[in-house]
Amino acid sequence: MARILAFTNNKGGTGKSTLCVHAAQLTAQRGYRVLLIDLTSQATASNLYLEGAGSLPAPETVWASLHPQHQRPLEEVIYCTDKGVDVAPSHSTMAEVAAQLAAAGEMGQNLLQRQLDPLLPDYDFIFLDTPGELNALTANALRVAQRVLIPTRLNRADFSCTEVTLRYIEALKGQLSHARAVLTMLDDRYLPGGIWSGSHTGQLYVQAQQIFADVLSPVTIPDSSDLRIAFDYGLTVMDYRPGSAVCQRLLQFVEREVLL
Repeated sequence: MARILAFTNNKGGTGKSTLCVHAAQLTAQRGYRVLLIDLTSQATASNLYLEGAGSLPAPETVWASLHPQHQRPLEEVIYCTDKGVDVAPSHSTMAEVAAQLAAAGEMGQNLLQRQLDPLLPDYDFIFLDTPGELNALTANALRVAQRVLIPTRLNRADFSCTEVTLRYIEALKGQLSHARAVLTMLDDRYLPGGIWSGSHTGQLYVQAQQIFADVLSPVTIPDSSDLRIAFDYGLTVMDYRPGSAVCQRLLQFVEREVLL
């Protein structure tokens, strides 16, 4: 049966989709059967994995599966990719789905769960890339997730949004043992023992440890030009530069936070 992981934060620009797509591919490279479901309007994961995803009509995407008035079987909008990851692509109008789910009341609260249930035996891992806001789509994802990864950057604005996200998760699930905050886009020189650890940014890392405590993942994702260049080429960093330092760190993240 599949293990379901949601990547979420009540804020855009934290590296959520970046972390999700790389974790999914690295997991697939270990021989696991992986499905990635894109729930975002930006469709970053969809476009990276599936050529032409941006031109798919809404009825051929996850939009049709999660819209309460359509509920097309999710298995009918899953596409195979050349990266070993199956993808259920999103559509630019996913905000409409979120609004319709909210309006549907109790029926809309667990629609994603009902769509996923028939697929659970077919995959080892299911990755959910959620919107950068706490809407009904995000709530659906958080209800089904056995693991929640919350990418956050090293600044107080991100800390505040991450705290809001954690409170939201706790309200939905009743506990936080399955949640991890993950610091992204962080230069290692700001970490304890680094040459910039005494700087303002370095002290923010210490604050993150104090604020998030056991929820904070020990694995940080470094700031990397390799990641940015790979995305510009429509690639993951494993395709662009598989031996890079950021690729090795992403692998550590997968081993620590996904596979365990």
